[in-house]
Amino acid sequence: MEYKYNLAKLQYDKEKIEELITRQTRRVGEMFPKKLETQFWTLNLDRAQTNIRHFFWMGVLIYFVLTMLIIPGDYWIIDQQHFVHDFIHCLLGQLNGALCLLTLYAFARYERLKPYFSHASMFVVFWAVISMSWLTMTVYTEALKHQAMMILCMIYILSYILTGVKPVQMLMSGLLAAVVTMLMLFSLEVKFDVMVLGRVLIGSCVLGFAISKMLCARERMIFLNMLRADISEKIHRIHTTELLHLSQHDELTKISNRRTFDEMLDTFYEQSRRNNTSLAVLFIDVDHFKNYNDFYGHQKGDDVISTIAKTIKNAIRHMDFVARYGGEEFVVLLPETDAHGAYAVASNIYKAIDRLEIPHAKSLVSNHVTISLGITVYRAEMLTKEELLTIADQALYRAKQLGRNQIYYQSIRSAHVA
Repeated sequence: MEYKYNLAKLQYDKEKIEELITRQTRRVGEMFPKKLETQFWTLNLDRAQTNIRHFFWMGVLIYFVLTMLIIPGDYWIIDQQHFVHDFIHCLLGQLNGALCLLTLYAFARYERLKPYFSHASMFVVFWAVISMSWLTMTVYTEALKHQAMMILCMIYILSYILTGVKPVQMLMSGLLAAVVTMLMLFSLEVKFDVMVLGRVLIGSCVLGFAISKMLCARERMIFLNMLRADISEKIHRIHTTELLHLSQHDELTKISNRRTFDEMLDTFYEQSRRNNTSLAVLFIDVDHFKNYNDFYGHQKGDDVISTIAKTIKNAIRHMDFVARYGGEEFVVLLPETDAHGAYAVASNIYKAIDRLEIPHAKSLVSNHVTISLGITVYRAEMLTKEELLTIADQALYRAKQLGRNQIYYQSIRSAHVA
């Protein structure tokens, strides 16, 4: 029943995911329920950290190439009268950018720092905007100030794309950085075009927010489709497992069926021949079961069959195998077991059934349900599996002939002599 509960729960979860997918197509970027929303952003942060770790050295190479292109260019456009001051600011800007990227990598790389990755990302962006604004707005060369606008725009946009932080949180951090930057430059009496810098800072922040929202809307749909595919896979796996179980087990008794018995007999038989070990076979039949069914009804009869199957399973060893052979007949395979061991196991089964004391008013041998058992032991003799089963069946038939409610052992040698 547990698999049915799991299946029903998965079907319910899948329906809810499909409802969310439908809503996402109508209202793009709509937030999920709280638990799912948390899962989505956790996955987003994990993916951002993974990307930073995996592409770190590529980023180092790209940053190095850009530095090699930017510094010579700065060298040629800086006014000669302010060369030292402005060139030092350019170098400090490059080092500052490298430090910011290394900080992000450290928080994405080391386990102790990972929980603080989102906070570190917002702080790095806050610091990068303020520090780069000061370094570039305090130079004297106008061309460098114009170049600074592009750098600030890149910082904002990359911060939304690379960090995996919620767009609203990054927007608040970016706007705060813009306000602090403007106030800092005013307080330091730095000469700059307020309108232009304000447009760059706030415009870049809002542009990055818009791009991030669009990317997140796409990621939300991918996330939902991934969840639906995962749930569908689990449902398929449960169906497959259950079909396999049904194909291998008897529906009434929940123990192995005739088909599985044939497969296990092949395995044990070949193992016995290969290793020259004993293989005992027990055939078990419920005495006068037709009379029981006729008197108590088939429902009660099914209950008895289920109870006996469970009792047999509990009475044998973990290495043994039991299956419902058909109707009221069961078969037990005892690998690496000689005649004495087989008789001991058969006695355990016999006594366990006897202790149940299931009333059987129409039995001709007792006032409660009893069983007959036939045993034979294979010791790698020259006979087929079919012949082995025939001898075990003969042993059971002999137990019935002798009056039922007993155990009968039939050796393979005596069966051949007969």
